[in-house]
Amino acid sequence: MKKRFFTIVLSTAILLAGCSAGTNIQSGTTLAASDAAATIAAETAATTTAVTTAATITIAITPLLPLTENTSGKVQIQTVSGSKTYPFNSYIITSAEGETIIVDPTEMPLKAEVDLNPAAIISTHMHPDHTDAVYTDSYDCQKIISEKADIKTRDFHIYSIPASHSGNTISEKAATNYMVVFEVDGLRIVHMGDLGQTVLTDDQLKQLGDIDIAFTQFDNVYSSMNLKNMKGFNLIEQLNPKIIIPTHYADLDLPVFVEKYGPITDVENVLTISKADIPADALHVYRISNGHVYSND
Repeated sequence: MKKRFFTIVLSTAILLAGCSAGTNIQSGTTLAASDAAATIAAETAATTTAVTTAATITIAITPLLPLTENTSGKVQIQTVSGSKTYPFNSYIITSAEGETIIVDPTEMPLKAEVDLNPAAIISTHMHPDHTDAVYTDSYDCQKIISEKADIKTRDFHIYSIPASHSGNTISEKAATNYMVVFEVDGLRIVHMGDLGQTVLTDDQLKQLGDIDIAFTQFDNVYSSMNLKNMKGFNLIEQLNPKIIIPTHYADLDLPVFVEKYGPITDVENVLTISKADIPADALHVYRISNGHVYSND
């Protein structure tokens, strides 16, 4: 496994000063105060040297990569983006049998560093925090790239639903956002992209059906969504999934999650879950952290 190397240069200034006194040693006589001060200044100037030393320290950090195998016997969901600004948009979903789907890839690790070998790559819309064209093009697999489509892989059934990134105008042929449903191992999972409508339509709700897990946003200026208008909360309560995984959100949203939906379940990098693990009641917030580190960061 490759390591990342950081170089730190430390500079230290050392002040070396000669000793001075108010007594002239050569003559053995005591100097007047003014003469003593002048003598000290002259001797200090002559004997003071500023020495700067530079030390180079190299620190090796081993990248922390997503898992390439699933040995849990359950569906495995991982964060994956290398973005420090938007770390919670991109996910790897792996079936219990080990087939992998990548949804909304952005700032992905190099294929040479970790080969996730996806059966399909999905982008809900074309904004750069939900797409990685170089990564997507590096794989010859099924793809849904911001379009209405319906595909099947060995373990997944995947289909997209036209929606709007902002406002309620929805274009069936060229939507500004698509909600994507993943059916796998008895679970129904949706990544809602950057859904910015004020309300889900009856047709959208019918196509979405009963959702176990929903990735969705709560704070995004580009969707006119914030804590003041509560649009994200209203949409997710209309959908009423069992588990909510927030994507775009603000720290101020966290106490509101707790107040409305109870304690947040925090998971480090990887969530493993089966249909039997899904809560009986709806609207539980799960956060999957993203501590991944890649060589190309």
